[in-house]
Amino acid sequence: MPVKFDAEEFASALRQVKPIASALSANPQPKAPLTTEEWQQSEEFRLRLISARTKLKLMRDRSDALRDSLQRFRAQQGTANRA
Repeated sequence: MPVKFDAEEFASALRQVKPIASALSANPQPKAPLTTEEWQQSEEFRLRLISARTKLKLMRDRSDALRDSLQRFRAQQGTANRA
């Protein structure tokens, strides 16, 4: 099942990451520029978070589709048994 890019899902994930990042970096010391390694770790974390949210959404969508399919199947079986 291909993953479709959802701009709203992406924006939502970023909105959730920003408060976490700001809470973690809320210290009274002056903020030093990020090292390359810190920047890469931050970007990797964001990508993993977005990827996880995307996979979870796909699983939810698939679960809903399977539930709907099962309900249609049961409805058809009920109609076939009455005939």
